[in-house]
Amino acid sequence: MATIAPGDLVALADEEGGRTLVRAQGGAQKLRGVGILAGERLVGLAWGDVLTHGSKTLRLLKPGVADLTAGLARKAQIVLPKDASRILFECDVRAGSRVVEAGIGSGALTTALAWAVAPTGRVFTYEIRPDFIDWARRNLEESGLAPLVEVKEGDITKGVQERDVDAVVLDVPNPWDAVPAAREALRGDGHFCAYSPLVSQVELTHKALREHGFHDLRTLEIIERRWTVGERGSRPDHEMLGHTAWLTFARKGV
Repeated sequence: MATIAPGDLVALADEEGGRTLVRAQGGAQKLRGVGILAGERLVGLAWGDVLTHGSKTLRLLKPGVADLTAGLARKAQIVLPKDASRILFECDVRAGSRVVEAGIGSGALTTALAWAVAPTGRVFTYEIRPDFIDWARRNLEESGLAPLVEVKEGDITKGVQERDVDAVVLDVPNPWDAVPAAREALRGDGHFCAYSPLVSQVELTHKALREHGFHDLRTLEIIERRWTVGERGSRPDHEMLGHTAWLTFARKGV
């Protein structure tokens, strides 16, 4: 049975579905939602084992991309898995893809993009705020995905250096202003995506995309609802994960 080695990154899964990331090394660490835990306690335990810590029961998991994004330290609101997964699907982000991103935030979407393009692809991220860059870089280094990401301090609306990339993904307040730069960066039939919390942003982005020769314009809103499943019946949860943003997709035209 595979066991946790010194230095391994471990996802601690609680009974409510929460995820906390910790390194199996070092002394006492203060962890969000867990409390004080000595990382070296995990060394030698089996992946999938259960750890009792105070009143908590924690499952020890080898982190997948969902665990990495759920467990990262947040400085800004993140792009949630329900939206990030659709972005990867619609933009055909795969191993070897080259993707330009703008608006790194806490690095959640960057993490998902880097995970998808590994091991031979590359993510080029533009961000205007140095504090977000520093924060997200730490998260990427912790996840082990930093070598796949090149972070640049800059405004994507002023242009990008990359050419013939497979996709451009924008999480910025004014994606319409970045449409010309996206067109220059994309390969002939490359994918465009904008993550926009406001419908007014969507309308301006559609206008800019049409003016710059993009086609196959589509805007989606992803709603997520869990179900409670029991032996005597099942029902939808009373609360659901509703609106976070609209996702606007398009393809570059000639």
